[in-house]
Amino acid sequence: MATRFSHSVQLGGPLEAVHASYADEAYWADRLRAVGTAGDTLDDLAVSGDTITVTVTQHIPESDIPDLARKVLPGELSLVRTTQFSGFDGARLVGTSRAEAAGGLGVITGSGETVAEGDSALESLSGQVKVTVPLLGGKLEKLVVQHLDRLFAEEYAHLNGWLAAR
Repeated sequence: MATRFSHSVQLGGPLEAVHASYADEAYWADRLRAVGTAGDTLDDLAVSGDTITVTVTQHIPESDIPDLARKVLPGELSLVRTTQFSGFDGARLVGTSRAEAAGGLGVITGSGETVAEGDSALESLSGQVKVTVPLLGGKLEKLVVQHLDRLFAEEYAHLNGWLAAR
């Protein structure tokens, strides 16, 4: 059984600027430097028509992994995260995301919508975490959701800073 999550944030710039940021390699490079570890990488950024596909590899250091998870995961955890944004029409943008943990330990899937609200935008995400470790999966999923809450807060703080500087 998977554990669900949701997250919403008010973005400090118009939807057009959010969309342009998501299509900008400099934004992703800066975000990876600001939020994450030195080993995080931008693996691919493809813009085709109104579709933006971004793949990053992110690393969670062993020191950030709770004790319970360290029992089944020695060392850092690597995640390959692919997000696709599409359907931008000036008023709305939709997205899907999938992150897979190295070694098949789990997967995070989600979808989102960003809507224009005058000079700002509202982005709402929902999804689920599935950890495939017998007996500990549910407990680990809750820990992953807590990590996602912190990660999303940091990523959106970075995006708002990026938007404010433009």
